[in-house]
Amino acid sequence: MKFLLIITSNPFAKDFSTVVNLTRELVKRGEVAIFFSGNGAYYTIRPETKELKELGARLLYCAHSAHQRGIEKPLEFFESSSTYNLSRFIKDYDKVINFN
Repeated sequence: MKFLLIITSNPFAKDFSTVVNLTRELVKRGEVAIFFSGNGAYYTIRPETKELKELGARLLYCAHSAHQRGIEKPLEFFESSSTYNLSRFIKDYDKVINFN
């Protein structure tokens, strides 16, 4: 099964521990991708997000959202993407969960 988490809340929200715990369980059941957009782009500069990558999740972010927030150099384990790309590949996932 393929899971997609869409994160638009900032990394200081209570969602981070939920995202980590959910990712830990979902990778046991299939592929996990996490897309960061809006204020979620701030996750791309937070070192603790490496735990998500180490769990086996694919980490993508909206480059436009990052640029709007002044993020010039996301951490190296994030993949640059866009909400347009998200709209194209969202159909490939069995389950989609949004954190806002």
